[in-house]
Amino acid sequence: MTTGRNVASMTNSPAAGPTFDPATVKAVVFDIGGVFTYPHYRPVEAKLTELGLATPADTIEYRRAHHVGVHALAHATGPFDEFDEREQDFWAVYDHAYARSLGVPDELLEAYRTVVRSTWNWAHQENIDAFHRLHATGIKTAIVSNNSGTAPEQMIQHGVCQVLAGGPLPRVYAIIDSSLVGVAKPDPMIMAPALYALGVEAGEALYVGDTVQADVAGAVAAGMQVVQLDPFDTHAEYAHSRVVDVQEIIDQLAAAGSI
Repeated sequence: MTTGRNVASMTNSPAAGPTFDPATVKAVVFDIGGVFTYPHYRPVEAKLTELGLATPADTIEYRRAHHVGVHALAHATGPFDEFDEREQDFWAVYDHAYARSLGVPDELLEAYRTVVRSTWNWAHQENIDAFHRLHATGIKTAIVSNNSGTAPEQMIQHGVCQVLAGGPLPRVYAIIDSSLVGVAKPDPMIMAPALYALGVEAGEALYVGDTVQADVAGAVAAGMQVVQLDPFDTHAEYAHSRVVDVQEIIDQLAAAGSI
């Protein structure tokens, strides 16, 4: 098996060891948040200024803050079938870790929380462009996201893909939104309609996401292969497959002859 990065041990994870064998992948399924979009840095930057705090010299630090936040969630959510993303207490862990990574002191964390996830419309153009390159190889693709009911519109808005024929964007086999189908990751049932549309067995599909507690756990529970986007190596203690970006996935699939 080939992986982007591996470590020997894994804690608080549903599976130990590499879970991405590019030679056997026939379809790739993507998450949205933390892959193609991030919480926008502008309101976050404005709040830092309002609180009298320094702002990062490089906007990439806001992206890093997101991955610090999801790392904190992986260690705070407990059993993977006992968390609810609709609960504010769930997101407090993410919000506080995100804010601390940007230098927000503990006494200001609650004041800062109101803007940490205010808008998820900061596009990660490099990953979007890489997705287009992957799609152009002819491999089957789909989207599965814990979302607000607007995933298809978001994918069009950000120039990622579409599910209907006749438009200018790459056409995927399915865009599955948890709010529309009534089930959310890590429940493996959310993967079923995408796998059906793709016409592949679960083990032939690679899921690409950014979180351990939802994406890695959900994919493993569904019997899929999985790779976590971990561009800042914030999840180094985990032994599942991790890569820096979507281009690295393309490189591994190409090297294995899958595309």
